Amino acid sequence: MARHNTPRRTFLKGIGAAGLGTTLASGSAGASLPLVDDLLNLTSDDAQEVLVVFDQRENVSLLSQLDLLDGFVGMNVFPIGYTRLTGSQIEEVASWDSVRRIEANKELDYHNADAREVTGVSTVQSDLGYKGDNAHTAVIDSGISALHPDHQENLQHNYRYLNPLGSSGTTFWVDVGSIDTDDNGHGTHTSGSIAGDGSNTEANRGMAPSADLTVYSAGLTLLVIHAVSAMDHLVSEKLAGNTDVQVVSNSYGSASGNDYDPDAALNVATWEAFEAGILPVFSAGNSGPANNTLNDYAKAPHVLSVAATNDQKAVTDFSSRGRASSYAGETNYDRQTALDNLRAHHDGESVSGPVGLYRNGVGAPGNAVVSTLSPLDPLNATGGGNDLYYGPLSGTSMSCPVTAGIATLVVDAYYDATGSYPDPLDVLNTIEAESNEVRADYTPANIGAGFVDGDAAVTRAANGNLADFSEVDIVSE
Repeated sequence: MARHNTPRRTFLKGIGAAGLGTTLASGSAGASLPLVDDLLNLTSDDAQEVLVVFDQRENVSLLSQLDLLDGFVGMNVFPIGYTRLTGSQIEEVASWDSVRRIEANKELDYHNADAREVTGVSTVQSDLGYKGDNAHTAVIDSGISALHPDHQENLQHNYRYLNPLGSSGTTFWVDVGSIDTDDNGHGTHTSGSIAGDGSNTEANRGMAPSADLTVYSAGLTLLVIHAVSAMDHLVSEKLAGNTDVQVVSNSYGSASGNDYDPDAALNVATWEAFEAGILPVFSAGNSGPANNTLNDYAKAPHVLSVAATNDQKAVTDFSSRGRASSYAGETNYDRQTALDNLRAHHDGESVSGPVGLYRNGVGAPGNAVVSTLSPLDPLNATGGGNDLYYGPLSGTSMSCPVTAGIATLVVDAYYDATGSYPDPLDVLNTIEAESNEVRADYTPANIGAGFVDGDAAVTRAANGNLADFSEVDIVSE
Protein backbone atom coordinates (compact mmCIF):
# COMPACT_ATOMS: atom_id res chain seq x y z
CA MET A 1 0.00 0.00 0.00
CA ALA A 2 1.46 3.37 -1.00
CA ARG A 3 1.18 6.51 1.09
CA HIS A 4 -1.50 9.09 0.40
CA ASN A 5 -0.56 12.26 -1.40
CA THR A 6 -0.90 14.38 1.71
CA PRO A 7 1.08 17.63 1.52
CA ARG A 8 3.80 18.18 4.06
CA ARG A 9 2.38 19.87 7.15
CA THR A 10 2.70 23.64 7.31
CA PHE A 11 1.24 24.18 10.74
CA LEU A 12 1.93 23.25 14.35
CA LYS A 13 -0.46 21.34 16.49
CA GLY A 14 -0.65 23.28 19.77
CA ILE A 15 -2.32 21.57 22.70
CA GLY A 16 -2.33 24.48 25.15
CA ALA A 17 -0.95 24.79 28.66
CA ALA A 18 -4.01 23.10 30.13
CA GLY A 19 -2.87 19.87 28.51
CA LEU A 20 -0.07 19.30 31.04
CA GLY A 21 -0.50 18.47 34.71
CA THR A 22 2.32 19.65 36.96
CA THR A 23 1.11 18.27 40.28
CA LEU A 24 2.95 15.34 41.79
CA ALA A 25 2.08 13.60 44.99
CA SER A 26 3.85 11.12 47.22
CA GLY A 27 2.39 7.70 47.78
CA SER A 28 3.73 4.32 48.72
CA ALA A 29 5.15 3.95 45.20
CA GLY A 30 8.27 5.87 46.21
CA ALA A 31 8.22 5.20 49.91
CA SER A 32 11.26 2.89 49.92
CA LEU A 33 13.44 5.43 48.14
CA PRO A 34 15.43 8.12 49.96
CA LEU A 35 14.17 11.69 49.92
CA VAL A 36 17.78 12.95 49.71
CA ASP A 37 20.21 11.54 47.16
CA ASP A 38 22.96 9.57 48.92
CA LEU A 39 25.49 11.30 46.65
CA LEU A 40 24.90 14.54 48.58
CA ASN A 41 27.00 15.43 51.65
CA LEU A 42 24.79 16.74 54.45
CA THR A 43 27.79 17.73 56.61
CA SER A 44 29.49 19.88 53.98
CA ASP A 45 29.49 23.69 54.00
CA ASP A 46 30.27 23.68 50.27
CA ALA A 47 27.43 24.42 47.86
CA GLN A 48 26.39 21.32 45.88
CA GLU A 49 24.41 21.38 42.64
CA VAL A 50 20.97 19.86 43.16
CA LEU A 51 17.62 19.42 41.49
CA VAL A 52 14.72 19.75 43.92
CA VAL A 53 11.50 18.02 42.86
CA PHE A 54 8.37 19.58 44.39
CA ASP A 55 4.77 18.41 44.45
CA GLN A 56 3.62 21.46 42.47
CA ARG A 57 5.44 23.89 40.20
CA GLU A 58 4.42 26.98 42.22
CA ASN A 59 6.22 25.59 45.27
CA VAL A 60 9.59 25.90 43.52
CA SER A 61 9.46 29.56 44.67
CA LEU A 62 9.97 28.35 48.26
CA LEU A 63 13.68 28.20 47.43
CA SER A 64 13.69 32.02 47.57
CA GLN A 65 13.49 31.74 51.37
CA LEU A 66 17.09 30.50 51.47
CA ASP A 67 20.32 32.50 51.36
CA LEU A 68 21.54 30.99 48.09
CA LEU A 69 24.98 31.63 46.67
CA ASP A 70 23.78 31.66 43.04
CA GLY A 71 20.02 31.95 43.41
CA PHE A 72 17.83 29.28 41.81
CA VAL A 73 16.17 28.59 38.49
CA GLY A 74 12.80 26.89 38.05
CA MET A 75 11.84 24.84 35.03
CA ASN A 76 9.32 26.32 32.60
CA VAL A 77 6.64 23.68 33.18
CA PHE A 78 8.09 21.01 35.49
CA PRO A 79 7.86 21.23 39.32
CA ILE A 80 11.65 21.23 39.59
CA GLY A 81 14.14 23.81 40.84
CA TYR A 82 17.87 23.90 40.08
CA THR A 83 20.26 25.47 42.57
CA ARG A 84 23.31 24.97 44.82
CA LEU A 85 22.75 24.07 48.47
CA THR A 86 25.01 23.47 51.45
CA GLY A 87 24.51 20.41 53.61
CA SER A 88 22.46 22.30 56.19
CA GLN A 89 20.32 23.86 53.45
CA ILE A 90 19.67 20.41 51.98
CA GLU A 91 18.44 19.26 55.39
CA GLU A 92 16.18 22.30 55.67
CA VAL A 93 14.68 21.78 52.20
CA ALA A 94 14.19 18.09 52.96
CA SER A 95 11.95 19.06 55.88
CA TRP A 96 9.49 20.88 53.62
CA ASP A 97 6.26 18.94 53.06
CA SER A 98 6.11 19.92 49.41
CA VAL A 99 9.48 18.37 48.50
CA ARG A 100 9.48 14.97 46.80
CA ARG A 101 13.17 14.46 46.04
CA ILE A 102 16.51 16.27 46.35
CA GLU A 103 18.83 14.91 43.71
CA ALA A 104 22.52 15.49 43.01
CA ASN A 105 23.30 16.88 39.57
CA LYS A 106 25.26 13.76 38.69
CA GLU A 107 26.88 12.88 35.39
CA LEU A 108 25.08 10.45 33.08
CA ASP A 109 26.72 8.05 30.64
CA TYR A 110 26.34 8.17 26.88
CA HIS A 111 25.55 4.66 25.70
CA ASN A 112 27.86 4.37 22.90
CA ALA A 113 25.01 -3.99 8.60
CA ASP A 114 22.37 -1.93 7.59
CA ALA A 115 19.78 -1.20 10.25
CA ARG A 116 17.16 -0.21 7.65
CA GLU A 117 17.31 -3.56 5.90
CA VAL A 118 17.24 -5.83 8.95
CA THR A 119 14.35 -3.96 10.61
CA GLY A 120 12.20 -3.85 7.47
CA VAL A 121 12.50 -0.07 7.09
CA SER A 122 13.97 -0.36 3.59
CA THR A 123 10.61 -1.80 2.55
CA VAL A 124 8.79 0.98 4.36
CA GLN A 125 10.75 3.59 2.44
CA SER A 126 10.72 1.92 -0.99
CA ASP A 127 7.32 0.17 -1.12
CA LEU A 128 5.13 2.08 1.34
CA GLY A 129 6.74 5.44 0.65
CA TYR A 130 7.03 6.65 4.27
CA LYS A 131 10.13 8.63 5.16
CA GLY A 132 8.94 10.75 8.07
CA ASP A 133 7.48 13.72 6.19
CA ASN A 134 4.73 14.28 8.74
CA ALA A 135 6.84 13.75 11.84
CA HIS A 136 9.27 15.65 14.04
CA THR A 137 11.76 13.97 16.40
CA ALA A 138 14.08 15.45 19.02
CA VAL A 139 17.45 14.13 20.15
CA ILE A 140 19.07 14.88 23.52
CA ASP A 141 22.75 14.07 23.10
CA SER A 142 26.25 15.51 22.73
CA GLY A 143 25.19 17.78 19.86
CA ILE A 144 25.26 17.69 16.07
CA SER A 145 27.52 18.60 13.20
CA ALA A 146 24.99 21.02 11.74
CA LEU A 147 26.92 21.44 8.49
CA HIS A 148 26.95 17.71 7.73
CA PRO A 149 25.51 17.25 4.20
CA ASP A 150 22.86 14.84 5.50
CA HIS A 151 21.44 17.32 8.03
CA GLN A 152 21.18 20.47 5.93
CA GLU A 153 17.50 20.12 5.11
CA ASN A 154 15.91 18.51 8.17
CA LEU A 155 17.62 20.20 11.13
CA GLN A 156 15.04 22.62 12.54
CA HIS A 157 16.72 23.58 15.82
CA ASN A 158 20.25 23.13 17.18
CA TYR A 159 20.08 24.05 20.87
CA ARG A 160 23.15 24.56 23.07
CA TYR A 161 23.00 24.48 26.87
CA LEU A 162 23.68 27.61 28.94
CA ASN A 163 23.91 27.43 32.74
CA PRO A 164 21.77 30.25 34.16
CA LEU A 165 22.83 29.85 37.81
CA GLY A 166 24.56 32.94 39.17
CA SER A 167 23.40 35.10 36.26
CA SER A 168 20.32 37.22 35.67
CA GLY A 169 19.14 34.90 32.89
CA THR A 170 16.68 32.04 33.12
CA THR A 171 17.27 30.47 29.71
CA PHE A 172 18.90 27.04 29.60
CA TRP A 173 18.86 26.58 25.82
CA VAL A 174 19.81 28.81 22.89
CA ASP A 175 19.38 27.91 19.22
CA VAL A 176 22.84 28.33 17.64
CA GLY A 177 21.83 27.43 14.09
CA SER A 178 24.58 26.01 11.88
CA ILE A 179 27.31 25.88 14.56
CA ASP A 180 28.89 22.45 15.13
CA THR A 181 27.81 21.66 18.70
CA ASP A 182 29.15 18.09 18.77
CA ASP A 183 32.59 17.60 20.34
CA ASN A 184 32.89 13.85 19.77
CA GLY A 185 30.32 12.75 17.16
CA HIS A 186 27.98 10.73 19.39
CA GLY A 187 25.01 13.05 18.85
CA THR A 188 25.67 13.42 15.14
CA HIS A 189 25.67 9.63 14.79
CA THR A 190 22.42 9.11 16.71
CA SER A 191 20.74 11.95 14.81
CA GLY A 192 21.75 10.40 11.50
CA SER A 193 20.23 7.05 12.41
CA ILE A 194 16.92 8.82 12.83
CA ALA A 195 16.84 11.43 10.11
CA GLY A 196 20.04 11.58 8.09
CA ASP A 197 18.70 12.18 4.57
CA GLY A 198 21.50 10.52 2.60
CA SER A 199 22.38 13.66 0.63
CA ASN A 200 26.06 12.75 0.73
CA THR A 201 25.62 8.98 0.31
CA GLU A 202 22.09 7.70 -0.17
CA ALA A 203 22.93 4.21 1.06
CA ASN A 204 23.67 5.66 4.49
CA ARG A 205 20.40 7.51 4.99
CA GLY A 206 18.55 7.17 8.28
CA MET A 207 15.27 5.53 9.21
CA ALA A 208 13.11 8.62 8.62
CA PRO A 209 15.17 10.79 6.24
CA SER A 210 12.40 13.33 5.59
CA ALA A 211 11.48 13.94 9.22
CA ASP A 212 12.14 17.23 10.99
CA LEU A 213 14.91 17.09 13.58
CA THR A 214 15.57 19.09 16.76
CA VAL A 215 18.79 18.52 18.72
CA TYR A 216 19.70 19.49 22.28
CA SER A 217 23.47 19.63 22.75
CA ALA A 218 24.74 18.78 26.24
CA GLY A 219 28.38 18.52 25.16
CA LEU A 220 30.93 15.93 26.24
CA THR A 221 29.70 15.82 29.84
CA LEU A 222 26.02 15.05 30.20
CA LEU A 223 24.53 15.99 33.58
CA VAL A 224 21.04 15.38 34.90
CA ILE A 225 20.25 19.11 34.63
CA HIS A 226 21.02 19.00 30.90
CA ALA A 227 18.53 16.23 30.22
CA VAL A 228 15.84 17.58 32.57
CA SER A 229 16.02 21.14 31.27
CA ALA A 230 16.03 19.90 27.66
CA MET A 231 12.83 17.94 28.31
CA ASP A 232 11.34 20.98 30.05
CA HIS A 233 12.20 23.24 27.10
CA LEU A 234 10.85 20.69 24.62
CA VAL A 235 7.53 20.34 26.47
CA SER A 236 7.25 24.09 27.00
CA GLU A 237 7.76 24.73 23.28
CA LYS A 238 5.16 22.11 22.38
CA LEU A 239 2.58 23.49 24.79
CA ALA A 240 3.19 26.97 23.36
CA GLY A 241 2.55 25.64 19.83
CA ASN A 242 6.11 26.39 18.73
CA THR A 243 7.02 22.81 17.89
CA ASP A 244 5.24 19.58 17.03
CA VAL A 245 7.77 17.02 18.24
CA GLN A 246 6.25 13.55 18.78
CA VAL A 247 9.32 11.44 19.66
CA VAL A 248 12.46 12.14 21.71
CA SER A 249 15.54 9.89 21.51
CA ASN A 250 17.76 9.47 24.59
CA SER A 251 20.98 7.44 24.26
CA TYR A 252 22.24 7.94 27.81
CA GLY A 253 21.48 7.09 31.39
CA SER A 254 22.70 5.63 34.65
CA ALA A 255 22.41 1.96 35.47
CA SER A 256 21.72 0.46 38.89
CA GLY A 257 19.87 -2.43 40.45
CA ASN A 258 17.53 -0.05 42.27
CA ASP A 259 13.75 -0.01 42.03
CA TYR A 260 12.22 2.57 39.70
CA ASP A 261 12.04 6.03 41.32
CA PRO A 262 8.94 7.89 40.06
CA ASP A 263 10.03 11.16 41.70
CA ALA A 264 13.57 11.34 40.30
CA ALA A 265 13.88 14.56 38.32
CA LEU A 266 14.43 12.96 34.91
CA ASN A 267 11.66 10.42 35.48
CA VAL A 268 9.30 13.31 36.28
CA ALA A 269 10.52 15.03 33.10
CA THR A 270 9.87 12.03 30.85
CA TRP A 271 6.44 11.54 32.43
CA GLU A 272 5.44 15.12 31.62
CA ALA A 273 6.79 14.73 28.08
CA PHE A 274 4.70 11.56 27.68
CA GLU A 275 1.64 13.39 29.00
CA ALA A 276 2.28 16.17 26.47
CA GLY A 277 2.13 13.72 23.56
CA ILE A 278 5.83 12.89 23.18
CA LEU A 279 7.16 9.31 23.23
CA PRO A 280 10.51 9.05 25.06
CA VAL A 281 12.76 6.30 23.65
CA PHE A 282 15.73 5.27 25.83
CA SER A 283 18.78 3.09 25.36
CA ALA A 284 18.81 0.09 27.72
CA GLY A 285 22.43 0.74 28.72
CA ASN A 286 25.72 -1.04 28.12
CA SER A 287 26.10 -2.83 31.47
CA GLY A 288 25.21 -6.40 30.38
CA PRO A 289 25.21 -9.32 30.18
CA ALA A 290 24.12 -9.70 33.81
CA ASN A 291 20.48 -9.21 34.74
CA ASN A 292 19.26 -6.23 36.81
CA THR A 293 21.56 -3.81 34.97
CA LEU A 294 18.89 -1.80 33.14
CA ASN A 295 19.21 1.97 32.70
CA ASP A 296 17.33 3.59 35.61
CA TYR A 297 15.41 5.85 33.20
CA ALA A 298 14.46 2.93 30.94
CA LYS A 299 12.51 1.31 33.81
CA ALA A 300 9.72 3.88 33.38
CA PRO A 301 6.50 2.31 32.02
CA HIS A 302 5.90 5.36 29.81
CA VAL A 303 9.16 5.05 27.84
CA LEU A 304 10.31 2.54 25.23
CA SER A 305 13.54 0.85 26.33
CA VAL A 306 15.70 -0.57 23.53
CA ALA A 307 18.21 -3.41 23.74
CA ALA A 308 21.04 -3.87 21.22
CA THR A 309 21.31 -6.85 18.88
CA ASN A 310 24.05 -8.09 16.54
CA ASP A 311 23.87 -9.21 12.90
CA GLN A 312 22.30 -12.52 13.95
CA LYS A 313 19.59 -10.62 15.88
CA ALA A 314 21.00 -11.97 19.15
CA VAL A 315 21.09 -9.61 22.12
CA THR A 316 24.68 -8.41 22.51
CA ASP A 317 26.66 -9.16 25.67
CA PHE A 318 27.02 -5.46 26.45
CA SER A 319 23.28 -4.73 26.25
CA SER A 320 21.74 -4.16 29.70
CA ARG A 321 19.12 -6.54 31.02
CA GLY A 322 16.11 -6.15 33.26
CA ARG A 323 15.28 -8.44 36.17
CA ALA A 324 14.84 -12.18 35.81
CA SER A 325 11.54 -13.60 37.03
CA SER A 326 13.47 -15.26 39.86
CA TYR A 327 14.62 -11.91 41.27
CA ALA A 328 14.00 -11.71 45.03
CA GLY A 329 12.58 -8.20 44.98
CA GLU A 330 9.99 -6.44 42.83
CA THR A 331 9.80 -7.85 39.32
CA ASN A 332 7.14 -6.58 36.92
CA TYR A 333 6.87 -7.16 33.18
CA ASP A 334 3.31 -5.78 32.81
CA ARG A 335 3.46 -2.26 31.36
CA GLN A 336 -0.25 -1.56 31.81
CA THR A 337 -0.16 -2.37 35.54
CA ALA A 338 2.89 -0.18 36.13
CA LEU A 339 1.50 2.66 34.04
CA ASP A 340 -1.85 2.62 35.85
CA ASN A 341 -0.07 2.66 39.21
CA LEU A 342 2.27 5.43 38.14
CA ARG A 343 -0.60 7.60 37.00
CA ALA A 344 -2.34 7.02 40.34
CA HIS A 345 0.87 8.02 42.12
CA HIS A 346 1.08 11.26 40.18
CA ASP A 347 -2.60 11.88 40.92
CA GLY A 348 -1.88 11.76 44.64
CA GLU A 349 -3.24 8.31 45.38
CA SER A 350 -1.58 5.74 47.61
CA VAL A 351 -0.14 2.94 45.50
CA SER A 352 0.91 -0.50 46.69
CA GLY A 353 1.68 -2.15 43.36
CA PRO A 354 4.68 -1.75 41.01
CA VAL A 355 5.33 1.52 39.18
CA GLY A 356 8.43 0.30 37.35
CA LEU A 357 8.91 -2.00 34.34
CA TYR A 358 11.88 -4.34 34.73
CA ARG A 359 12.28 -5.57 31.17
CA ASN A 360 13.36 -4.12 27.88
CA GLY A 361 10.73 -3.01 25.38
CA VAL A 362 12.24 -4.29 22.14
CA GLY A 363 15.61 -4.97 20.55
CA ALA A 364 17.17 -3.37 17.47
CA PRO A 365 20.54 -3.31 15.69
CA GLY A 366 23.24 -1.85 17.92
CA ASN A 367 26.40 -3.51 16.62
CA ALA A 368 28.54 -1.60 14.09
CA VAL A 369 25.67 0.62 12.97
CA VAL A 370 26.80 3.05 10.23
CA SER A 371 25.55 6.62 10.53
CA THR A 372 26.59 10.24 10.10
CA LEU A 373 29.83 11.64 11.55
CA SER A 374 31.86 14.73 10.85
CA PRO A 375 35.34 14.14 9.40
CA LEU A 376 36.73 15.88 12.50
CA ASP A 377 34.77 13.90 15.10
CA PRO A 378 36.99 11.84 17.44
CA LEU A 379 34.55 8.92 17.09
CA ASN A 380 35.06 8.86 13.32
CA ALA A 381 37.65 6.16 12.84
CA THR A 382 37.11 5.73 9.09
CA GLY A 383 38.89 7.59 6.32
CA GLY A 384 38.91 8.16 2.60
CA GLY A 385 36.35 9.65 0.25
CA ASN A 386 32.74 9.89 1.30
CA ASP A 387 33.37 7.54 4.24
CA LEU A 388 34.72 10.57 6.07
CA TYR A 389 31.11 11.56 6.65
CA TYR A 390 30.02 8.21 8.13
CA GLY A 391 31.26 5.59 10.52
CA PRO A 392 30.23 2.46 12.42
CA LEU A 393 29.56 2.62 16.18
CA SER A 394 28.22 0.02 18.58
CA GLY A 395 26.11 0.25 21.71
CA THR A 396 22.53 0.66 22.84
CA SER A 397 23.16 4.29 21.92
CA MET A 398 22.78 3.09 18.35
CA SER A 399 19.77 0.76 18.80
CA CYS A 400 17.85 3.56 20.55
CA PRO A 401 17.77 6.04 17.61
CA VAL A 402 17.12 3.21 15.13
CA THR A 403 13.95 2.45 17.10
CA ALA A 404 13.15 6.14 17.59
CA GLY A 405 13.34 6.41 13.81
CA ILE A 406 10.83 3.57 13.43
CA ALA A 407 8.54 5.33 15.93
CA THR A 408 8.90 8.44 13.76
CA LEU A 409 7.74 6.47 10.72
CA VAL A 410 4.77 5.10 12.66
CA VAL A 411 3.78 8.68 13.52
CA ASP A 412 4.20 9.72 9.88
CA ALA A 413 2.09 6.86 8.52
CA TYR A 414 -0.68 7.31 11.07
CA TYR A 415 -0.86 11.07 10.44
CA ASP A 416 -0.99 10.46 6.70
CA ALA A 417 -3.85 8.00 7.15
CA THR A 418 -5.93 9.89 9.71
CA GLY A 419 -4.85 13.54 9.71
CA SER A 420 -4.06 13.42 13.44
CA TYR A 421 -1.07 12.50 15.56
CA PRO A 422 -1.20 9.24 17.51
CA ASP A 423 -0.98 8.98 21.27
CA PRO A 424 2.57 8.01 22.31
CA LEU A 425 1.29 4.95 24.17
CA ASP A 426 -0.37 3.68 20.98
CA VAL A 427 2.91 4.07 19.09
CA LEU A 428 4.76 2.22 21.85
CA ASN A 429 2.21 -0.62 21.98
CA THR A 430 2.25 -0.99 18.20
CA ILE A 431 6.04 -1.29 18.07
CA GLU A 432 5.99 -3.89 20.85
CA ALA A 433 2.99 -5.78 19.43
CA GLU A 434 4.64 -6.15 16.00
CA SER A 435 8.06 -7.18 17.34
CA ASN A 436 9.09 -10.81 16.86
CA GLU A 437 10.59 -13.59 18.96
CA VAL A 438 13.10 -14.74 16.36
CA ARG A 439 15.56 -16.51 18.68
CA ALA A 440 15.21 -19.12 21.42
CA ASP A 441 17.66 -17.26 23.67
CA TYR A 442 15.41 -14.21 23.98
CA THR A 443 14.05 -13.46 27.46
CA PRO A 444 11.73 -10.73 28.77
CA ALA A 445 14.65 -9.25 30.67
CA ASN A 446 16.97 -8.99 27.68
CA ILE A 447 14.60 -8.03 24.84
CA GLY A 448 11.03 -7.71 26.14
CA ALA A 449 8.61 -8.11 23.23
CA GLY A 450 11.26 -9.18 20.73
CA PHE A 451 13.14 -7.85 17.69
CA VAL A 452 11.57 -4.75 16.19
CA ASP A 453 9.70 -5.05 12.87
CA GLY A 454 9.44 -1.62 11.28
CA ASP A 455 7.58 -2.85 8.21
CA ALA A 456 4.78 -4.46 10.23
CA ALA A 457 4.46 -1.55 12.67
CA VAL A 458 4.30 1.10 9.94
CA THR A 459 1.87 -0.96 7.84
CA ARG A 460 -0.52 -1.04 10.81
CA ALA A 461 -0.18 2.69 11.29
CA ALA A 462 -0.84 3.29 7.59
CA ASN A 463 -4.13 1.44 8.07
CA GLY A 464 -4.99 3.61 11.05
CA ASN A 465 -4.94 0.48 13.21
CA LEU A 466 -2.63 0.94 16.19
CA ALA A 467 -2.23 -1.73 18.86
CA ASP A 468 -3.34 -1.73 22.48
CA PHE A 469 -2.05 -3.57 25.56
CA SER A 470 -4.03 -6.73 24.74
CA GLU A 471 -1.94 -7.32 21.59
CA VAL A 472 1.47 -7.07 23.24
CA ASP A 473 3.11 -10.42 24.01
CA ILE A 474 6.50 -10.50 25.64
CA VAL A 475 8.87 -13.29 24.63
CA SER A 476 8.93 -16.63 26.44
CA GLU A 477 10.95 -16.92 29.64
